[in-house]
Amino acid sequence: MMKKVIKKLLAALLAVAMVCAMAIPAFAENSEGDVDSHHTYSAFQIFKGDVEGNNIKDFKISNVDWGSNIINNSDDFLNKLREADRIGPLFTNAKSAQEVLAVISQWHDSDDYSIAFARFVCHYLYSNDANPTYVVRAGSNALTIPEAKAGYYLFVDTTDFSKDDSYHSYNSFLLMVTKGNWNVPITPKAEKPTVEKKVYDNPDGTSTGGFGSSADHAINEKFQFQLTATLPDSTNRAYDYYDKYSVIFHDTLSDGITYDKDDELDSVVIKSNGNTYNITDSSKYTIDTTDLESQNSFVVNIDVKACAKDAGFDLNDGATITVTYTAHLNDKAYVNTAGGGTSNINKVYLTYSNNPQDESSIGKTPESTPVYVYTYQLSNTKYRDEVNENNKLEGAGFRLYSDEACNAEDEIKLKMNDDGTYSRDFSTEGKGVEMLSNKDGQFNVKGLDAGTYYLKETKAPDGYSACKVIPVTIKADHSRNDQVNLEGSNLTNDIVNIKAGGITLPSTGGIGTTIFYVVGGGLMVAAIVLLVTKKRMENK
Repeated sequence: MMKKVIKKLLAALLAVAMVCAMAIPAFAENSEGDVDSHHTYSAFQIFKGDVEGNNIKDFKISNVDWGSNIINNSDDFLNKLREADRIGPLFTNAKSAQEVLAVISQWHDSDDYSIAFARFVCHYLYSNDANPTYVVRAGSNALTIPEAKAGYYLFVDTTDFSKDDSYHSYNSFLLMVTKGNWNVPITPKAEKPTVEKKVYDNPDGTSTGGFGSSADHAINEKFQFQLTATLPDSTNRAYDYYDKYSVIFHDTLSDGITYDKDDELDSVVIKSNGNTYNITDSSKYTIDTTDLESQNSFVVNIDVKACAKDAGFDLNDGATITVTYTAHLNDKAYVNTAGGGTSNINKVYLTYSNNPQDESSIGKTPESTPVYVYTYQLSNTKYRDEVNENNKLEGAGFRLYSDEACNAEDEIKLKMNDDGTYSRDFSTEGKGVEMLSNKDGQFNVKGLDAGTYYLKETKAPDGYSACKVIPVTIKADHSRNDQVNLEGSNLTNDIVNIKAGGITLPSTGGIGTTIFYVVGGGLMVAAIVLLVTKKRMENK
């Protein structure tokens, strides 16, 4: 009995659901996640007429005249249409709505001509402050054209997004014929790019390095960052509705990193569908360094659509835009003396064209996952005789080398900093300074890359011998990116000098002294023998 009741209840609920579904108008958005939910659309009537058919894809229009958004300015509309990019010459002889429609009817859905016409109509209407024939407000989820308003419409996404919205984008505008009192489906045509930042790392000092989320570098050493924007492909040809599609990188460096070139990038590369285009003409992008001094940030603006056109790419296939530039760690860089994190953290976010109706409208991505740059300090203390607080030795000289042989060509050139530490000097002129232990016996190298080095004492204090060459290993594991493990490294070294010992020197001279030693020794032996003999005789 209970089972029958439950079955009847479920059947009733299903019937109610089906009735509700039939009562709901067609969606104003075919939502792909939340990207397209609760949008507002404006509907502009371009042509009015009698519409027949049972499916929006099969609708046919007859008895055509100018629609409510064109009729009062039809002559101006026609004049501007004849001057429109790409499609203008097709309307040279068109003098009425019927003749314009005769040209349009030869086109196909979402082909080059129909998209160009949609762009023209949208820009024309908004440049003349046209009021929409009908508006569907955010949250109503449906767009229904009234009975008396059948015709050919332009639908425009007019959603009012909040400032710095990093999630939504405007859908492309659409052209379609619709009956009066017909529920119009709006298929989303919006794409959103993403962005990431990487840093170059060469962990073993060979040519096998690459770009990743973290790296080791020496202070003053030049290295590269890479910013990559990814444009998803669009089966709905969303990018074609834009006259201009801009991708704008907003890059921020930490205080410990300096951007090296104020007006130049190492490279700007677009890749699409397996093809590569290097933008060598710097007029194709702009670099704004206004905030470089105050906020250590700069902006790169690229008209991707123009560049794709030059390259023969179709942005609807998707694309990546990669910007590479050079930077270096400066004397404000966070220096690791042991494991842990770093404040040498860098990020980027992207703004991009997100409204084909309004060229000035931009969307914004969230900030990229940060990248980390590590550098290390080698701390050394010089002692006399033994490690003791009272034995710190001043005035010992050292140089750093990349090879155990410590030849001149292997020397790592250093310079002295204002705080008394030493850092690498990558200039090509002159010779590096010799490190000298201070009154506390210390000489520290600030900001070294990971690797193996060799400390050689080049100046021993008076009365002391130079110590042996000391291998220094900086072994860094930052596979976690935000933290470095320095296990197996010797970043702190106590170096002990030993006093110079006595030295045996060769001599030259006569044999006379030796004879005296031999004769004297013989007489002593004879005396001892006589004494022993005498004692024995007395005892007898």
